[in-house]
Amino acid sequence: MISLKGLAAGVHHYVWTLGQDFFDQFGNRDLREAHVEARVALEKQADRMMLEVALEGSVLRSCDRCLGDIRVPIDYCAPVALQFGKNIPTEDWEQDGEIILLEPTEAELDLSQYLYDSACVSLPLQSLHPQGQCDPEMEKKIAELTVN
Repeated sequence: MISLKGLAAGVHHYVWTLGQDFFDQFGNRDLREAHVEARVALEKQADRMMLEVALEGSVLRSCDRCLGDIRVPIDYCAPVALQFGKNIPTEDWEQDGEIILLEPTEAELDLSQYLYDSACVSLPLQSLHPQGQCDPEMEKKIAELTVN
C-alpha cells in the first residue's frame, strides 16, 4: 500500500519483495518458490502521478515437456499513469503504458493485483528445459509414446 494523502510533490521510491505468500493469496499454485523484487518509482505531479514499475526475480514452474521443476525468470518494466477522476486526457499520454484511474477520494494505492498480473504476464507461454536437460526417464517415455 502506498499512502497518497499528504504525499509531497517529487519522486518517491518503494521496494517490496514478492515471495511465495504474495503469489499464494491469488490462488496460483503453478508458481512456486517465488522470489521477485518489485521496485516502484512514483512521481507526483500537479495533475497526476506517474509510476515506473519494475519486477525482477524468478519462480519455479513445471516444465511443459517433462513436468520437472524449472526456474523461470521474471523481468518486467512499464510506465503507469495514475489519474484521479473519471475523464482521462489520453492525448497527454504519449508513451506506451497503462493508466490507472482512481477515485478522487482514494487515500491509498494498492498495487498488489497490478504487480501479480504483471509478473504473470511477463512469464513465457511455455516453460521448457533446454533440449537434452529434461528428466531422462520422462524423455524416454515420451519417445516410446511418440508416433512418427
